[in-house]
Amino acid sequence: MNVRALLIDDEDLVLEGLEAFLQVSLPDLSLDKASELSAAVELAANLPYELILLDWHLTGLDGRHQDGGAVIEALRAAGSRAPILVVSGGDPTPWPQRVFDLGLAGFVPKRASGATLLQAIKIAMGGGVFLMDRALQQRAEVATRPPQAVPLSTDDAASLQQRFPALTERQAEVFRIMLRGASNKEIARELDIGINTVHTHVRGVLAAVGAQRRGEAVFRVVGSGQG
Repeated sequence: MNVRALLIDDEDLVLEGLEAFLQVSLPDLSLDKASELSAAVELAANLPYELILLDWHLTGLDGRHQDGGAVIEALRAAGSRAPILVVSGGDPTPWPQRVFDLGLAGFVPKRASGATLLQAIKIAMGGGVFLMDRALQQRAEVATRPPQAVPLSTDDAASLQQRFPALTERQAEVFRIMLRGASNKEIARELDIGINTVHTHVRGVLAAVGAQRRGEAVFRVVGSGQG
């Protein structure tokens, strides 16, 4: 099954280089490219991308710098809900917090290896969050760990509702299972509900928790040392 992705970068050499690398490394990845904001927004508004790779530092056709946060806001306003993985240069120090504040799928510095980029894409496509910081990455990866990695007691759903009052009872049950690293299909089987119903509940969980991605929602519980 092909995965459609959008690569946004204002450097032609980077666009062509990444395209060539990804075509060889991920033959099932269908990649569109955009070098400036208006073209990226138009593509994102009309095509159902499953992943967006974004350079944080863009320069518009008028020569003006376009902040990555504004680009993300424009993509979301255009209706795109694809996970956004930032692939950019610059100081990596603020990125762990920025990733979670903006609901991103992660950050990969341009100095990283191709293997690192492929790992980040795999994590992003699985609903996780990629971070270069090893300790934070371990916390973020709780979303994809086996169930026994996060032991839960029978009152966890109630505890989650107390911590996040906007959760309904069913959403708390779904969130409880999400914290074990279960996929949507596994949640559907355990609760004996349809997969589309699970999708609806997961969206409700993200809204109640104040997160844009499930990895971020899990981090809000596990990353704070609670759970």
